[in-house]
Amino acid sequence: MKKHNPKSFMKHTILFFALLILTSCGVQKVPLNELHTLEPVKLYENSNDFLNKQPMEKELGILVKDKSDQHITTKGIFDLKTGEKSKNGISAWAIEYNKDHYFNLGYSTDVNHWGSYAKFDIEGKYCAIIIDENSPYILKSTSQTYGGGLAGGLIAESLKWGKNWKDEEGNKKRILFIDTEDIHNKMMSRNESAHGNYFTKKQFKKILDETGTVLTDEKIKEIEFHRIIELIKSANEK
Repeated sequence: MKKHNPKSFMKHTILFFALLILTSCGVQKVPLNELHTLEPVKLYENSNDFLNKQPMEKELGILVKDKSDQHITTKGIFDLKTGEKSKNGISAWAIEYNKDHYFNLGYSTDVNHWGSYAKFDIEGKYCAIIIDENSPYILKSTSQTYGGGLAGGLIAESLKWGKNWKDEEGNKKRILFIDTEDIHNKMMSRNESAHGNYFTKKQFKKILDETGTVLTDEKIKEIEFHRIIELIKSANEK
């Protein structure tokens, strides 16, 4: 039986992984047959840049994979001049597309989807995205799975509090809420920015304090959806 040389095996293994890394790190370009389909976008690196209306100074475009009135899912973000894939595109906190602003769902845990963006319904210090039964599946699901523990408990709390909101026509609603004053440190693909998750009672109490609104716990449980939206908008005017 032929014996394997451990040193030779190790040498070939290292060479294989080196080639794999070089290949994966190579410059990616938009396919030639899709170059004309790039649609211009502006990227905001973090939530602070978005509030200050300071987009990244690059001419970029997206390849749209799927979209609705509420969202966009992309195949990638590319340089409009060279066709090269943007290294920082996936990490952008928000994008501007066709004069509308969209939140990067990679910055959400409750609705986590990198490469997908949800259109803002409310913009300001407090941003919000309204999700209902007619919203696309991408806005009603998450790639993350959480069980117990603190994270799971917070998600369960927000879902329990918000699941019964109804508008004046009886349609069920949910709010993906972003407090831009609540900044999270940079981690992996996320820049130092605010995150967006389902609206919690704690966040609502902050809104009540800022708007000078006094409600008992019983009244908070019974509050109507349209009133919550009014208060968020009012808090943005303070």
